[in-house]
This record gives sequence, C-alpha cells and structure tokens, in this order.
Amino acid sequence: MKKTTIFTFILINFLLSACGQTQTDVNKSAYQINSEIEEQIEQKIKTFNGVSMGSMDFKIYQNDSLIADTDSKGKSIECMLMTTLSGDTASILGFMGMFAGFGYQIDLFQDTCIVRHFAKSDAEIYKLKKTDSLTFGVSVPCKSYKLTLTEKPTIKKGEIISGIIELESEDYYEVSNGDENKYRVVLKGCFRTEPLQTLDDKLK
Repeated sequence: MKKTTIFTFILINFLLSACGQTQTDVNKSAYQINSEIEEQIEQKIKTFNGVSMGSMDFKIYQNDSLIADTDSKGKSIECMLMTTLSGDTASILGFMGMFAGFGYQIDLFQDTCIVRHFAKSDAEIYKLKKTDSLTFGVSVPCKSYKLTLTEKPTIKKGEIISGIIELESEDYYEVSNGDENKYRVVLKGCFRTEPLQTLDDKLK
C-alpha cells in the first residue's frame, strides 16, 4: 500500500473520530469570490512529500482569556490538508496534529458552504455543552465564518480549489485532571486542495 494511501486512511479516521459530537441544525452560508487573494494564498501553502500543506493563524481563548496568539509571533503555522469529493460536495479539512489537534472542516456546495471548528484528543476530554458527556472530539459550530475562494468552483473530479477561511467558534469545554475549562478559537486558514477525488479513487 502506498504511503499516500496509508496517510489517507489515517486522516479519514482522524476526521471521523473528531466529530464525536456534532451540531444537529447547521445553517449553510454563501461564500465569496475574490481572485485577488491568490497571491496571499501562494505565499502560505506548499506540498511536502506529496501531501498538501496549508497554513493557519489562530487565537485560543481559555475562560475568555487569550492564551495563544500566532499573530503575535508574526509567523503562520503549517497545517495538513485533506480533501474528498462526494456527489456535489467537496469536504476540505485543515488541521494541526495527528492523534490530538484541532482545525477546521469546510463542506462546500455549488453556492453555499458549512464551516465548523473541531478539536480532537486521544482521551475523552471534550464536550460541546457543560451537560454533555465527555468524548474524544468535538465538531464545534461557528459564531461566524467567512469563506473566500479565488474562483467559483464546479465541484467536479480533478478540480483544485483555493481559498481563505476565517472563523470564530462557539464555546466548548475541556475537562482535564478534574479541571473544566471553556475554550473558543478564532482562526484564519489558507488552503489549496489537491485535485478533487472521491474516497474510492484515493484508495485505489
């Protein structure tokens, strides 16, 4: 089995397990088109060993206090990208980490999109609401998000999609060593997908 196929299996498992708790009522929003962001994206992305890499800038708030800010360091953080095509939907996943980490998921349709933040751990420490049971990962709704693409996509096999996602997550919770903390993430990601393929095509 090729390294890229093994990597795909790992990422699929990561994505599925990261969505242990999901929002039951998600509203789609329109995305924007702006070809002028192409230069900004070009400066932020690259490919490493055949794997698409994007970038993230983020702020993390714990109990409403800022605890991490990549902007203050003046350097974006590299992140991994995975894209799959299913019917008329392209799913774009950008994340940091492997068995533990966080990032964003975009479900892209012809004229609309759904965007979520997610966090994943190798221990059951997360929950969306204070009354929820703990789970390995949460798929977190956004207070607000804006997706800007360089051109309008057709959502077809072989297409490459470039864009910038900006989001602010809703609050969610982490319980570790008996302490419960509330988190919120503000994130900006630049991405350029590999040519769109179905999962079956990827695993051939």
